[in-house]
Amino acid sequence: MNERGGGLSSRVFHYLRAINAENIKEWKIELTYKPDFIRQFLEPFVYLFPYFLYGFALLGGRYSEHLRSLTGIGDMVAYTFIGYLFIGFLNTACWAMGFSLRKEQWFGTLETIFVAPVPRWVYVAGMALHSTCHQGLIMLIQAVAITTFFAIVLQTSGIFLALSAVLLMLLGLYGLGIVVAGLTIALKQWWVVSEALSTLIVVVTPIAYPLAVLPFVLRKVAMFLPTTYGIIGVRHFLLGENLAVSLPTIFLRLSLILVVWLSFGMLVFLMMDRYGRKRGSLSVY
Repeated sequence: MNERGGGLSSRVFHYLRAINAENIKEWKIELTYKPDFIRQFLEPFVYLFPYFLYGFALLGGRYSEHLRSLTGIGDMVAYTFIGYLFIGFLNTACWAMGFSLRKEQWFGTLETIFVAPVPRWVYVAGMALHSTCHQGLIMLIQAVAITTFFAIVLQTSGIFLALSAVLLMLLGLYGLGIVVAGLTIALKQWWVVSEALSTLIVVVTPIAYPLAVLPFVLRKVAMFLPTTYGIIGVRHFLLGENLAVSLPTIFLRLSLILVVWLSFGMLVFLMMDRYGRKRGSLSVY
């Protein structure tokens, strides 16, 4: 029993070291290209401000009684900011994790990485860790800048539960990222799948508009996405948004979604890995 326990703990430690090594490697590569690294922290503001401008143009100001009647939040800037802030993790799952394998193909190092003495999913987990740290830092800078500039007051008493909802949402999105990474092995042109999925999720997730304005079919689709529950949960805890479903239901559905999505993601990744090895297409650009 002790030997088994020691062997298991040693293996887990070995995997964790490999995951962290991939994380550190990506930080070193990114910091080598400093202008591009800085651009990644400024880019979210460029994408966010058009939402604000559209809102000001349509509402005639920052506040909307109609939005308040639908969500309990009248501040369009605060409502949109929270939604867009956490949707950045979707890009982490769809683009960063999928692009990681494609980058290694471009560099000509994918075969070397895949013969390392760890399961191949460990590499994807390392990219997930790096992407989460990177996006988390961007999110923190963005949150400080926007809340200061627009004088947004958040309910800090709900920060722990808000972060819990974000964690569950993030784990669910990891499943999607693993799917995209797996498809990269077989399809190579990963961005086709990634762009289609991320666009669909952005449309049906209540980022800049509430679920109530979506057509009935899209509202039903939104109920299967972790981003829907993550964002409405965070808005409830930080801004006091009215909930269409109870808090226990939000956390229960987030937990179920992450189990299903992670399981499906690992299944697809392992199948694509086996498919790539069988065809001998791993080194094919």
